Amino acid sequence: MDKAENNKNSAMPVLADLVAMYIITGILLVILAALLGRVEMTDAAVSIGIIATYIVSCFAGGFFIGKKKKKKKYLWGICVGAFYFAVLLLGNLAVNRGLDGQLVHMLTTAVLCTLSGMAGGMVS
Repeated sequence: MDKAENNKNSAMPVLADLVAMYIITGILLVILAALLGRVEMTDAAVSIGIIATYIVSCFAGGFFIGKKKKKKKYLWGICVGAFYFAVLLLGNLAVNRGLDGQLVHMLTTAVLCTLSGMAGGMVS
């Protein structure tokens, strides 16, 4: 019975961290949009800003879950990074109704999200 209760409680910290990760993402994207409005930025600079947003958000999520879980922190970081990417992918598929030749970009984003989540978990 204790093991079943522990499994139930495992989902809540992950969901709370995902919400925190998307709040961080929203804040960073608002800052990026404000910079874009004030300073003329190239497409490459905007892309770097978006990638940095993914990395910072997933690192923070991995760090938060690592602090909560205490054991196998890097695995929990990988999980929240992968879940973060999965939600991004589902949103992209819903909006664009497909990948539209963005497979390499999506794979790169998946690797960045999972590795930065893992790094956050390891640092925690």
